[in-house]
Amino acid sequence: MGGAESKEAHRKIHNASLDGVTFPKTLELKYDPSWKKLSLSLFHGSEPLYTFNLPEGWWGDLIMYNGPTLEHPPLAAVRNSGKTAMGNVVTLPPLGPGQEVIEEKMSHRRKGFNYLYSFAVPVPEREGEKTTRRVERFEWVGSGGKEVKDLHEWTHGWKLRRVTESYADAYAGSDDEKDDGEATTYENTDGEILAVWADATMSVKKAAKFEFINSGATGELGEAWALMAIVTFVRVWQRCMQVVVV
Repeated sequence: MGGAESKEAHRKIHNASLDGVTFPKTLELKYDPSWKKLSLSLFHGSEPLYTFNLPEGWWGDLIMYNGPTLEHPPLAAVRNSGKTAMGNVVTLPPLGPGQEVIEEKMSHRRKGFNYLYSFAVPVPEREGEKTTRRVERFEWVGSGGKEVKDLHEWTHGWKLRRVTESYADAYAGSDDEKDDGEATTYENTDGEILAVWADATMSVKKAAKFEFINSGATGELGEAWALMAIVTFVRVWQRCMQVVVV
């Protein structure tokens, strides 16, 4: 599961909390232009809010810290999985006291020359006066649509949408066969777009720009969904960068 820092981060996430985890509507992902430390930061305007670390380099695990420095406690992490180490297992804090951490395999599949990344996460659901939770599936898909262009960054980026049709079990079959998280059966039509991001242009330090839109911007999907959207955005960006730095 990676090196000592990654293992320690995953251990600490068991004791972390989603309480008070909030994100502004728009965020910018920035990095040290030296590219030596491979640490990334999420900014809102000029204010750094959260920091990410890639302790084993571009091809290793991703750790998100609950504050602007690496001295803050870990909040979420993504580790490599599978024989090819191209699988992505996301770990989030428990939904509440006494509950287990959220651990989700982010599956991927090809569509033409692009990859699509899919994950499931519990979201709130109102039943009369009571709030329950349901597990809903979402996917990141490459896009050059209006939502991405409205970011005024690179003209082609990614959109996060609801999966509106049945999603066949991406891990059917043996554990070894599906351990890298690759989905083989998939049925979907375009659902509501909830977030978008695009690579930054004309900038030395800025890596990408992210925005919650539609229902994704209202907070109605809950803290776990918002955190999952953010950490998977950065993970997909990391996977894209692996192609560039090879």
